[in-house]
Amino acid sequence: MSAIGGFLELETRRDSHGPWHATALALTSGRSCLRAILEVNRPRSAFVPFYICDSALEPFRWLDIPIEFYGLTRSLEADRSDWPPDGVVVVVNYFDLKNRHVDVVSRTLGARAIVDDTQAFFRRGRQGSFSFNSARKFFGVPDGAFAYGPGLDGVRARGRNDAVPADHLTTRRTGDLELAYRQYQRAESQVSCELLSPSACAQELLVGVAYDEAFQARRRNFMQLHDCLGELNTLPVDFSLHADAAPSCYPFLPSRASLHEALWQREIFAPRLWPDIAARTDAGFGWERELAVRLLPLPIDHRYNSGDMGRVADAVREVSR
Repeated sequence: MSAIGGFLELETRRDSHGPWHATALALTSGRSCLRAILEVNRPRSAFVPFYICDSALEPFRWLDIPIEFYGLTRSLEADRSDWPPDGVVVVVNYFDLKNRHVDVVSRTLGARAIVDDTQAFFRRGRQGSFSFNSARKFFGVPDGAFAYGPGLDGVRARGRNDAVPADHLTTRRTGDLELAYRQYQRAESQVSCELLSPSACAQELLVGVAYDEAFQARRRNFMQLHDCLGELNTLPVDFSLHADAAPSCYPFLPSRASLHEALWQREIFAPRLWPDIAARTDAGFGWERELAVRLLPLPIDHRYNSGDMGRVADAVREVSR
């Protein structure tokens, strides 16, 4: 029985429709996109949700921009609306399910809003505000990310990231999961916020990805899991999909403590988002810390069909008893 989930293997399904983000600024990583946005915006400070990975904080440290964390409501929306006038606000489109909330913040703040769309690859920018996507989270490519917003057309990459590792993608495809995971960890440790263009390998692969097929597969798999598991899911968000939504995963919040290891034993690999949150010393943010421990981001990507989703749903039901 093959494993379900984990990082993606080398992208091989091909189409000829061209790149999805043809008009965006193409860089090597989401954090390099964020850095480019910050260099254009030049804010004095930034407001960032506590529920976000440490890597997203790197560009702020790099540019010496002070940040202030803010909390989320139970429905994963900003738990405030009174933003000080001299800082940018990072708002995350969690799982491609918070588009309506993100649009409200974007319309309110304009160019002071920076939308993290790394969990929503198929979104193409936000009118009047900044946003960025990540290809690595959705497709089997070594790097690649895309930034949108006013003034970014003047940004020039400082070289191409052809040194990015790609061996984990091919090793995963051959089935050696343990070696592939070690290679993946090494590759992740080398992700940079340097303003570099995507590697030639990524650019070639992303031109020919079967985007329509991937889009429909994610929606179909998401809806199947929600039909099977919705009554057990304690995450209080609206799970209905907008017409242009293709979520990164199906976010399942069990009613009891973390079930990650139990799923891993069944070769269902749902990662932890994000374990580094637990190491932060900031007071409060209990809901965000709870999510970092308990949330199961169940895989729904284009590698999987209805039978695979049935296996995922059965495993989640079994470990949730």
